[in-house]
Amino acid sequence: MEGRIDDFDKFLRQVRKARQEIKSDRPDFWKKNRINFKNNIKTLIGFYKFPEGWVVNTIASNFLMDKESMPYDIDVWSFSDVVSATEGQGFNIVIFFNKADLEYLSLPALLPIVAHEAEHVFQAPKDTKRYVLQTIDDNISKEFEKGADEEARKYSDEYRRENLLEKIVYCFDKASWAGAKKMADYLYKEAKDAFGGGYDQEMKKEEYLEFMKAHEEKDINVFIDYFIESITKELEEKK
Repeated sequence: MEGRIDDFDKFLRQVRKARQEIKSDRPDFWKKNRINFKNNIKTLIGFYKFPEGWVVNTIASNFLMDKESMPYDIDVWSFSDVVSATEGQGFNIVIFFNKADLEYLSLPALLPIVAHEAEHVFQAPKDTKRYVLQTIDDNISKEFEKGADEEARKYSDEYRRENLLEKIVYCFDKASWAGAKKMADYLYKEAKDAFGGGYDQEMKKEEYLEFMKAHEEKDINVFIDYFIESITKELEEKK
C-alpha cells in the first residue's frame, strides 16, 4: 500500500461539516456532492502511487442503461478489474465508480470506497492469475475483499460512519422511513455477505439500535445528532 494514510486525517473536519449540513440543508448538500462527485474521486485517487508498470484507468460514470436506483439495490456496484496483463497487451487495470450508487456522497463518505477499490489495484499485480480467478471462485474473492476492507479500515472509523449515515439519510429523503429502514437493514444484516461475501459488517449493532430509536420516535435528527456527537468527540481527542 503506497497511499499516504496520514494525509487522510485532514478530512475529519470535513466530516463534521458534512454532518452539520446534513442536519441543516440536505437538498443543497446532496446537490453539491453530485456536482463535485468526479473531482472528489480524483482528489482521493490522487493520494495513491499505483504499482510501477501498470496503467490504472479510473471511470466515474453510470452503466449505459441508466435507470432509477437506490443505494441498497444490488445492481449498482462498483469494481476494480484487470483489463490486460501481458507484454503484448500491456498491463492495465480499470476502477469503475458507479454514479448511480455514489454521486450523492460527500468526499469523506467516498473515502472508504475509494480506499477499498485502490487496494484491489495493489493486490492484482502481486498475483495476477489468482486475482483474475476470483471472478469465478467465491473463496478467492472473499480473500481479496477481506484484504481490501482491512486496508479501508486503517483510516478513522468516522469515514465508515459518515458513509453509512449519508446512505441512510439519503434513502430517508428519497423514500421516507421505509427507504431508510431498508438501507439500514442492508448495511447491518446483508452487506457483509453480498456479492459472494468477504466484507466487513458495514453497520455496527450500536448504530443500528440508534437508527431504530430514531425510527420509533419518527425523528431522523435523533440519528443525525448521534453522529454529530461522535465526530465532535473524535476531533477533541485529536487536539
